[in-house]
Amino acid sequence: MSIQSSSPSKSLAEAAKNAETAIALMSPLPIASEPLPGIGGEIKAIPEHFIVEEKLPYAACGEGEHVYVTFRRKDWNTTDAAKTIQKRMGLAPADVGWGGRKDKTAVAIQTLSLRCGINYPIEECKKVFSDLPFELLAIERHKNKIKTGHVASNRFTVIVSRPDDDALSRALDIADWIKESGIPNFYGPQRFGHRMRNIQKGFSLFSSKKRKRKKDAFMVSVVQSVLFNVWLKRRMASGTFQTVLAGDIAKKTDTGGMFTVEDAAIEGDRFRNGEIVYTGPIFGFKMKTPDKAPGREEAALLDQFDLTKEGFRRFRAPGSRREAILQVPDLQIREVKEGIQFTFSLPSGAYATTVLREFTRKWQ
Repeated sequence: MSIQSSSPSKSLAEAAKNAETAIALMSPLPIASEPLPGIGGEIKAIPEHFIVEEKLPYAACGEGEHVYVTFRRKDWNTTDAAKTIQKRMGLAPADVGWGGRKDKTAVAIQTLSLRCGINYPIEECKKVFSDLPFELLAIERHKNKIKTGHVASNRFTVIVSRPDDDALSRALDIADWIKESGIPNFYGPQRFGHRMRNIQKGFSLFSSKKRKRKKDAFMVSVVQSVLFNVWLKRRMASGTFQTVLAGDIAKKTDTGGMFTVEDAAIEGDRFRNGEIVYTGPIFGFKMKTPDKAPGREEAALLDQFDLTKEGFRRFRAPGSRREAILQVPDLQIREVKEGIQFTFSLPSGAYATTVLREFTRKWQ
């Protein structure tokens, strides 16, 4: 069952212990291309060395009570930028929406939705941006709010500065490896906060009887993320990272449909051909559970932290399945004056730092 305690100090101690265990199990995360030499170097030496452009799955229709603003910023994270715009426009926090969080140490091109009302003058919105350190790129009306996950993909242009000698040749060899085998779809370090402090905050929620608060949703997702990383690390350690198993929940790469693998030999051919990919747990009360050995592994992971799927219900966290292997088909690499430049696109929820650590061997 979920942890329940009448003693606040005991609850905090249990949460701290769970966080410490999770961090220990997750660290260090394995490198898929470990047999090859890395390139070293540093990412985000300056914000301009890390550019991310968000792509929405739809275009604004031109009418509606929401105003979509696409802007370029640096040295601001998504939350602070949204809060500043919200206050300048006199909106409630719930009136502002975005598809995903973007890093502070980066140049980010992102779209926010602002529920201003059908009659709100677009020119007034432009005036607000004229007084902020953001470059307004587009402004249009639409009928609905942008919600978390409403992102088709993110396009990255990243420069790794001060790499090792022979970095380009090494990077190209690693890229060939990645294109052939894919990489583990780990959550990146920014998910867990400075010195991974968000992990204890997340586990503290499950150690408490306090009622759910709106801001708890992200911390619950931190727990889900660290458990996924631990699960995936164990999958790699078992030697079955490049193998689909009977009982796995697999996902069709063309339609997104999911199913339970009955015959591993038959589905193995589809897996190797890139038609399907197996998935890992984003635990929640509605999450589809694998059968056989994969199901037992996931149940054991929850038991280790004294959690259950049902324990996520009070946080309204239904759970989902996440692709275990990340493909980067459009990865391009070239040498530039400042170092080695990487250009690639990732689906919503995937982390550029997860891709780059295969090259730098650093979790930055």
